[in-house]
Amino acid sequence: MTIGILLLAVVLAACGDNGSGARNAMEVKFQRIDYEMGNMENLNSAYGQELTKATQRYIALIREYADLLGPDEVKRRLAQKAEEVAPYCLSCSATFDDEAKRY
Repeated sequence: MTIGILLLAVVLAACGDNGSGARNAMEVKFQRIDYEMGNMENLNSAYGQELTKATQRYIALIREYADLLGPDEVKRRLAQKAEEVAPYCLSCSATFDDEAKRY
């Protein structure tokens, strides 16, 4: 099922004509990590270590695509992700908040 959802996201991104191929590739990467992190959040707090690692990977993606996203979108995405993970990982939320201050 996970693979099906990811394939659907790839197909939708490839079919969309609202941007460049680089932007579509970026969105697919963000969708993958958002889906992965969402599964960690919904299960239980035993995923603390994995959620921390996923937080670092998300921030690495943000840094990689910061120029393409622009500072306002970067801040929005980081604030949204901080709010999502706060109930499950306060240190992850703080990491997102700290990263948002850079932009």
